[in-house]
Amino acid sequence: MKRMILLVALAIGMNPFLFAGDKHKESEMTGTICDQRCVKQDADKAACDPSCTEQTGQTVFIDDQGKTWKVANPAVCEGHMGKKVKVKCKKMKKEDTLQILGIYG
Repeated sequence: MKRMILLVALAIGMNPFLFAGDKHKESEMTGTICDQRCVKQDADKAACDPSCTEQTGQTVFIDDQGKTWKVANPAVCEGHMGKKVKVKCKKMKKEDTLQILGIYG
């Protein structure tokens, strides 16, 4: 009985450590790659202005829910500015930052 209680307590205690790495695993997201100066806020959602021609060099990814993410490796996004794409990415430790591993579409 003591062993079972110990095992249950150990399993519950280890739970946060088992899932701690999930935040930084690879995932797929759909959205628009945009220059930061071309982002427009509308009703708490961000959108990329297609007529904007700014090129500050600061690339962001706007997901389908309207959340803006900074892109850690903007060179990968060349040729995709202003386009809706599907990306394979990894969320970084720094909040609201993505590392884009691949772009599809």
